[in-house]
Amino acid sequence: MELQMKVAQAVHVLNHDSQSCNRVAANQWLVQFQQTDAAWEVATSILTSNYHQQFVSDFEVEFFAAQILKRKIQNEGSYLQMGAKDALLNALLLAAKKFCLGPPQLLTQICLALSALMLHAVEHGQPIEKLFCSLQSLENHDEGTIAVLEMLTVLPEVVEDQNTDHRTSSAQRREYGREEQLLSHTSVVLEFLHRQSDKSFDSSIQLQGRHRKILRCLLSWVSSS
Repeated sequence: MELQMKVAQAVHVLNHDSQSCNRVAANQWLVQFQQTDAAWEVATSILTSNYHQQFVSDFEVEFFAAQILKRKIQNEGSYLQMGAKDALLNALLLAAKKFCLGPPQLLTQICLALSALMLHAVEHGQPIEKLFCSLQSLENHDEGTIAVLEMLTVLPEVVEDQNTDHRTSSAQRREYGREEQLLSHTSVVLEFLHRQSDKSFDSSIQLQGRHRKILRCLLSWVSSS
């Protein structure tokens, strides 16, 4: 908990302190912190704990924690043991449920981290297949469909980014066929989007908001095909 509070204080200084020297010092500390093994546990705890009232307002700390996990997964995810990956997957799914109603930017960061984690889960052989199975638990949650929509929106973008990542060998791309796996789920995604478009809402504002999310998701998949 002590490290969580130090992170919260550093984020607050970085974003709000009027003294540039203090902001520089906070940034340096946060950069160094992100490179530590402790950052995994601290960032995960920030996203899944119920201590928001002790952190900075406007979910700045949670947003920073999600960014930490996304970067560490992208850079170090392939070195994680399977048990650690499964625990992190469950934690990120919990965070997606927790923040499915917002803030939208935070949910996007969590979903980006989730997508990156699953694409690093090479020991499963079919990472995208496993991700779609994991999404079922979100869809069954009362408001989880919002998180599923965001996951399905960012997933094609993450796959495309990884296909162009110089750290991903051509042999790895052929072995796991992530793009082919992704496209094989197009019909499932379209069925899900159709179900969402048929849902009724209490207000026209809710309906318009959901339709915007559906359209954004559809465009993401069209661009990937």
